[in-house]
Amino acid sequence: MSDRAFVQRLRTSGGPSHELLVLLDAHRVLTTDQLARATGAPVRTVRHRLDRLRGAGLVDAVRPGREAGSAPRHWWLRIAGARLVAGTAAAPGRQKPSGLHVAHAAAIGEAWLAVRDHGPAAGLALREWWSDRAGWQEWESTRPSWGARLRRLTPDAVLLVDADHAGVVGTAAAFVEIDLATMSQVVLREKVTRYLAYAEDRAWEGRWPHCPPLLLLTTTQARAATFLAAAGRQLAAASRSAGLVYGGQAGRDIADARALVVAACGLVRDPAAAVVDAPVWLLPGEAATRASLPELLAGRIAAQARAQQHHDQAAAQAARRDRVDALHEICDAAADVARLLDDPAAGQLLQHWPPATRHERLDDDADVVDALLAWWADRDDPTLTARARAVLVDRHAAEWTRQAEQLLAAAGHDHPRLRAAAAALQTGRLLADYELDRLRQPPAHTQERVQEAAIEDYRAVRDDHVAAVWDRLGWRARRRTDPAQVGAEHDREHLIICGTCAIAYPRPDPTGPDWYAGEHCPHCHAGTPIPYTDRDRVPTLGQRLSAIRGRLAAGSKATVPPPRPATR
Repeated sequence: MSDRAFVQRLRTSGGPSHELLVLLDAHRVLTTDQLARATGAPVRTVRHRLDRLRGAGLVDAVRPGREAGSAPRHWWLRIAGARLVAGTAAAPGRQKPSGLHVAHAAAIGEAWLAVRDHGPAAGLALREWWSDRAGWQEWESTRPSWGARLRRLTPDAVLLVDADHAGVVGTAAAFVEIDLATMSQVVLREKVTRYLAYAEDRAWEGRWPHCPPLLLLTTTQARAATFLAAAGRQLAAASRSAGLVYGGQAGRDIADARALVVAACGLVRDPAAAVVDAPVWLLPGEAATRASLPELLAGRIAAQARAQQHHDQAAAQAARRDRVDALHEICDAAADVARLLDDPAAGQLLQHWPPATRHERLDDDADVVDALLAWWADRDDPTLTARARAVLVDRHAAEWTRQAEQLLAAAGHDHPRLRAAAAALQTGRLLADYELDRLRQPPAHTQERVQEAAIEDYRAVRDDHVAAVWDRLGWRARRRTDPAQVGAEHDREHLIICGTCAIAYPRPDPTGPDWYAGEHCPHCHAGTPIPYTDRDRVPTLGQRLSAIRGRLAAGSKATVPPPRPATR
């Protein structure tokens, strides 16, 4: 098959040889052995396919120098191969690699294979791996000193794994840096500075599941320790300048999740040993702290989970405060709610919710609050209006039923408070919590005793008045006059009666205009006085209780009258 036909077949049909091109496009440089392990094909087969691709001008290879023995072939894409895979020529710097970068790129590929092949045994399942430019990060710094400057982070690779270690399950990310003893400690410190800026600007949020740690694979443990000593000082300085965003344990957990974690090991030539569940990664600190890669990544997942829990709690509390504020606004406009929903029961229910306990309604009456808030946000929606009216009226009816049953249970002793509560429920109104609490307490005095005490002093005054009038009458007038009539006439002029609890008591100012307007009964504290001559119009307690029982038996919703006008 000619080279042109071979390339055309790759372009139209793909196949194993095309897979080699895709791998080289993703990893830039791979050895023959690495390509064989990546594809699962025998080395001889892979070598044959690569030679065929090389003959077609799609790939090329080089054998870097080695002190002993011969180095394996390191393969990369030529411009024609990059154009076939990606549709464009290789990006600048991605054509023929220099001798310095060949070993570095192959080391990155070896790290990828180590995570892919040995990670599952350690609880790390590789999801994604971005090498070279594919893993670079760009962001605009949020710090005032940087203005709106676009910054760039250039890790050698970025890994994303599904971790399952010591009960911690989640997705973890990490930045990977490969050092073949070619970078000075100054260059490595500059890299840490850029990673710190990336973490402090929280540029990782929305991209990665947590702040990715920096993993440095270098040539020796001594070199790793030297790097970490300098990195530890940089991290400590950054921690002191950042401070805590929140106080207490929440602040410490959030700061821990946002902090950059740096780890290093001297296993760049044996990355498989760096992936297994063994404490080979060094961490900054005076003590020789070591951790395994699964432990390190699981720690980042757990730290972010703790921080996210605090964020979720804070967000939930803020959302709850907003809902409570909105509910206060609606309840304070209860009259407008009744008018807009065209049902007095809706407004009366909201007036029944005291401000101090409205926050409890978010839990106790969640469906009512949800419907109410949704309607208040869009009062022109007829569906939301109908739903809000229905839930408010139903909730009013349920509350009225509960209070009516409680009233009937407390109706064993007649007293003014009971009559006032019965009068309110008879008209469909709801009782306040303090009124219900008073019903649960046995009355200090019965209705009869309260009535006697209300007119006890008045009776003596009336009797003296009757005696004085009787003394002034002649014998003929006395024959036509009954002392009881004189007393009754005095009662009509000097007594008033509560239109709710039916307690009669002396009126305070018999000669003043509108002497009963705006007054409240001093005995039940709910009713208003009416002329004593209208005492037969006041319903008895039995009549009120019968009306309440009838409504309960019918199971109908209480009809609430419109709000009473304000008294003068």
